Amino acid sequence: MKVATKFFQKNAFIYLEGKNASKNFFIVKKGQILIKKSDPILGNNEETKGTGYIFGIIQCITGISDEEAVQALTDCEIFVIAKDKIDELYLEHPKVILKILSEYSEILRTLDKDLLQYDFFSPFFNREEKIFEIANKYIALKQLNKASHLLTFTKDEFSNKPDVSEKINLLLGKLPKTEISGITHIITEKVFPAQSVIFTEYELGHNFYIIKSGRIKISKLRHDREVVLAILDEGDIFGEMAMLNDKPRNATATAMVDSEIMIVDKKSIDKLPSPLFVKILFFLTQRIWMVEQQLICFKLPLPTSKIYYLLTAKVKQMVQDQKREYEKNITFKFPVEELYQLLGFTEKNKKEIDEFLKDKNFEFYKDSIKIRNIADLFDRNSYHFSKALHAYSGSVSKKINF
Repeated sequence: MKVATKFFQKNAFIYLEGKNASKNFFIVKKGQILIKKSDPILGNNEETKGTGYIFGIIQCITGISDEEAVQALTDCEIFVIAKDKIDELYLEHPKVILKILSEYSEILRTLDKDLLQYDFFSPFFNREEKIFEIANKYIALKQLNKASHLLTFTKDEFSNKPDVSEKINLLLGKLPKTEISGITHIITEKVFPAQSVIFTEYELGHNFYIIKSGRIKISKLRHDREVVLAILDEGDIFGEMAMLNDKPRNATATAMVDSEIMIVDKKSIDKLPSPLFVKILFFLTQRIWMVEQQLICFKLPLPTSKIYYLLTAKVKQMVQDQKREYEKNITFKFPVEELYQLLGFTEKNKKEIDEFLKDKNFEFYKDSIKIRNIADLFDRNSYHFSKALHAYSGSVSKKINF
């Protein structure tokens, strides 16, 4: 594979804000770059990066531009890699793909932590304390199957610590028995019945998963309640971060309906076909972009603005050419109750969103939400985002004055 190279003189812009959703991404071959990113909610951020840094790939793969600008701090030589050449890149330079996946999984972990405003990962030497803390929280929430899964999974890990093993066994004696999924091949297919636990947060990850059919809920404990992070469908990948980095799971996966899952062995990562690596890369990139949108959404002060922002983000993720599809409709495969869960709404919040429920651009069904006109959704989102931005600016000013 011949990789194109471009030269940028010192102070030249490689791309500007809103102009970075190209069909290419970039790797710094020589020199230093300055990455500037601005957002009215998340604020401004600047980073200096050097040789080997990969940038522009999220915008390239999602096809969605953002307010990021990249400038050459020194004379730079930049590799330019086309989106449709990622297969070839993996075959000839697999370490580049692995580097991207590893870096992005770390980005996603950081974003998840920011999203929940909760530093989940305590130091590793406190691991046993954290396991009991999580198990007891699940017991308090009457989610006994999750507590049982976590304790059963980690039981062998502490076989050389009799006091910890005894404590685990005492708790397990009060909980329902659970089955831990093992695999014997590079890829194993298994059906998980509805409500069964696939893995829980803080378990060590040995596999990742691809949904052949069904729906999977990804959730996380936040203080004394569980927050839904995502609802995944056919073709989605999950559990890939534990595969790429030797760290515990940072979320829990549960089958919402009977689900057929492909379980991929972490140890056989170098034996997987390149299309599967590319699929992981594409999915992880989409996830990073979506979590960034959730982070913005959660910081918006008005419940209605949160709803319109999140739905607009999901449309952008699903529809690549929004101008062409602008006047069309779109259907989300989740009911309004799940939308509320994704936003962390309580009963109090539900009373504040009558305007959304009365919006004639929406049709609400038992298992889905239909948007009649994408353009109207975007317009309503702009209106509510402006209101939220005004309210957000006011609340920030009050905090500063205080």
